[in-house]
Amino acid sequence: MCDRDYSPLIGILCMDIAQELQRKYGELIHSYISAAYVKYLESMGARVVPIWISRPRAYYEEIMEKINGILLPGGAVFLDDSKCSENLRNDCVQSSKFIYEIAEERNNDGKYFPLWGTCLGYQLMLLHSCKGNSNDIRSECKKMECSLPIILENSQVLQNSQLLKDCNEELVAAMSQLPFGYHSHRYCVTKERISWTVLATNKDSEGLEFISVIEHKKYPFFGSQIHPEQIYYEYDDYDDDRGRCQSFRCLEITQYFAKFFVQCCHRNKYRCSKAEALPYLIYNFPIEFTAPYTSRQQCYLFKKNVDYPKKKYESTDDL
Repeated sequence: MCDRDYSPLIGILCMDIAQELQRKYGELIHSYISAAYVKYLESMGARVVPIWISRPRAYYEEIMEKINGILLPGGAVFLDDSKCSENLRNDCVQSSKFIYEIAEERNNDGKYFPLWGTCLGYQLMLLHSCKGNSNDIRSECKKMECSLPIILENSQVLQNSQLLKDCNEELVAAMSQLPFGYHSHRYCVTKERISWTVLATNKDSEGLEFISVIEHKKYPFFGSQIHPEQIYYEYDDYDDDRGRCQSFRCLEITQYFAKFFVQCCHRNKYRCSKAEALPYLIYNFPIEFTAPYTSRQQCYLFKKNVDYPKKKYESTDDL
């Protein structure tokens, strides 16, 4: 049984600053988190902790002792270091590798620690699971900016799935009928490249089949090429596809994914007091209205030397 009265602390990994954000906010901004991911997890009662990039492994070991799970979000970076520059980096790749390895170790030691990857974050999880056997397991697909139903695997796969076995049949059926899954990518992963359990797929405009929803066979690791957080909190009055996926029924489907992952994080047994959590919460950092300049409504923007404001709370009583 998990403690339903506890609000789990879930980390969200920062992503290297997107070019469109850097053009507006300057080179001092090193990383960001789209606020949609924060609100997505908060909608199911979680509290969010930003996880910094370009830190040593010891930082991730320490912070992962203080939280109940991590979401690896989408982003736009080169996986090939040779394509990077001083102002166009991919520090999130190494940071996500540390996170993946530590989460594996924790679960192998009997310490339940869940991960969820979305879009690039999902691709990075699969890459790191290959244990150095590949620099990039992705395939290039036609650029996709659309919402689609998913193509579910057979009933036997779904009934044995960690993610979908407890989902009611009506909602599962709706997943294959309604365009709840928002795609925003030009790379994908195909079935033959990985050994995880594939739960659903999609096809690009040229018929290339790729994985949409996946889970690890052993660990509480889950991923989706689609963006379940998008239809909650990202809006575009001129985007018919995004508008179609913002129906109430589509929202119910994406709420299922949010609820499932937050429930997984409840299973992690770490608990802390309010005072202990305060310095790490994302509420300590300002949120920026970025929609006039990017496709993201709101973002948290971070400089390279950012840190948690622990000194601010040194005299805070344990409430």
